[in-house]
Amino acid sequence: MLDITRLYFGRASAERDVLHSPDRFVDTYLDRWNLPGRVLDHETFLILGPKGSGKSAAAQYVALKWKREIGEHAVFTNFVDFDELNRSQSPLYSLEKKLVSGEVTALTDAAWKLFIGVRILESLIQDGACNLSRDPQAIKLLADLKSAGLADDDYPKVLRKIRERKSTISIPKIASTEWKSSDTDSVSLPQLGDAVIRLAAASVTSNRHLLSIDGLDKAIGDNESYWRTLAALVRASDWISQRLLRAGNRSIFLLIMCRNDVFRRINFADSAKIAADGGINIDWGAEARDPRDVVLWDYVARKAQVEVNDLLNLLPDFVKVGPTARPISTLRYLLDFTRYTPRDMNLLFGALKERASPGKSLSSSQVRSAADNFSSSHLLSEILSEATGLLDQQVINRLPQVLQAMPGREFTREALKSAIETAGIQDLVTLDDLAEYLFLQGAIGNLRPNAGYVQFYHRRNTYDYNRSGPWLIHNGLMIALNIPFSSQP
Repeated sequence: MLDITRLYFGRASAERDVLHSPDRFVDTYLDRWNLPGRVLDHETFLILGPKGSGKSAAAQYVALKWKREIGEHAVFTNFVDFDELNRSQSPLYSLEKKLVSGEVTALTDAAWKLFIGVRILESLIQDGACNLSRDPQAIKLLADLKSAGLADDDYPKVLRKIRERKSTISIPKIASTEWKSSDTDSVSLPQLGDAVIRLAAASVTSNRHLLSIDGLDKAIGDNESYWRTLAALVRASDWISQRLLRAGNRSIFLLIMCRNDVFRRINFADSAKIAADGGINIDWGAEARDPRDVVLWDYVARKAQVEVNDLLNLLPDFVKVGPTARPISTLRYLLDFTRYTPRDMNLLFGALKERASPGKSLSSSQVRSAADNFSSSHLLSEILSEATGLLDQQVINRLPQVLQAMPGREFTREALKSAIETAGIQDLVTLDDLAEYLFLQGAIGNLRPNAGYVQFYHRRNTYDYNRSGPWLIHNGLMIALNIPFSSQP
């Protein structure tokens, strides 16, 4: 029999997993999408999914898989996380309307093209196998961009420079017409990003360069300028991806990671088309009728490097919740404490491991204790942290109070409306907006009494959201907030 106390179930952070053992990370990654191949063929540049679904892990896997295939030296990576860059200078959430115009989007797009293009150019010049690393004009261009403040890590600063339009930059002619190594053209700042990308797309190297942009949802700003800036990033990235594909370039690659609930707030004409053509949704099968059909069991077994049936055999068939309650399938019981993400499974099985006895299967009481601990220690804090920037901070602070005011697991629109008013946040958020947000986060689900089933959609869309109620609170939140499962008189 397997000893669950000796198994490894991964960490909450893919970055930490990679730091501890990159080889184990690659060996235990469940790639259901052929990610390295899709990125190599420029089929995918946008990775969508709920928080905790594995977007960052996907980018790490692509880079490490390539390094294993063609050599560590042949893959240049740059993982950009905006949460760590210049928070004290010009954070994205501080962008002002006068800097990001809703009427004229071209300059915001141009700033993103330049921001991305500079990082690609810098990577290519560091590549000894690339022709640009030996091109004095390309090297001078990068130096000029840095000198002019156009290669700054501070995106809003780059955007301000672009909007000023006060100067031009000399760039090798390959970026615009036929190339002679000594020829240059003067390019205005708004056109500079396009020119740098064209220069990079025409470069020649046997190596691969991957730029991954993550963390854009960690400092969300509740203003229109912020959302316009993210829309510009998606448009610019799509343009760059298409430019590289048309040029037949198989050396430069771009990945953008974005939460579903954030992406649905990015409104522009082609957003749905871009997501369909250049995006991939990290989905783990939340709507499977049979709990055994959920792919997350295969995910966690692969992470532990064991056969899935051997792992599941360590669990009891059923969990008994109360002295008079009927037994519940253990697989269903555990899944109902998660929001169907790899991160939740990592943490939940870590809790199971802590409560298990060496060399023995888990008991019903051990499973219940682990699920309760997971809910109290992780689930509530995750849901509250994900609300930053999407809800007013006072609403976030009062959210536990609002949910604790529900009479039981099942509640109505009227009960939620009353709780919002009691918490004093009715002027900060509408009933419909808060209920929809809770549904998208997997905190509440539809209850359809006549159909006899519950429906959670776990932060992907609202197509089947029942706006009139009634709803049910997520099992894990019931435990974390100590809400009675049955209505109180």
